[in-house]
Amino acid sequence: MRRGIVACLLWPLSLLFRALAWLRRGLYAAGWLRSTRLAVPVIVVGNIFLGGTGKTPLTIWLVEALRQAGFVP
Repeated sequence: MRRGIVACLLWPLSLLFRALAWLRRGLYAAGWLRSTRLAVPVIVVGNIFLGGTGKTPLTIWLVEALRQAGFVP
């Protein structure tokens, strides 16, 4: 399979990302990094795409639904 020029240019960055992700997982597994519990629930609306996927309308709908259910954003 032939790779495009963009894929070839991004390949070194992917190796760096992979190494950093591996290191981060190792630090959590070793106990050097710890998760933090927050006092309030957190909802994340997102994905890897920019624009045009409906995140803003979904967020507006979600906030309104939570307000009607008695939550205060």
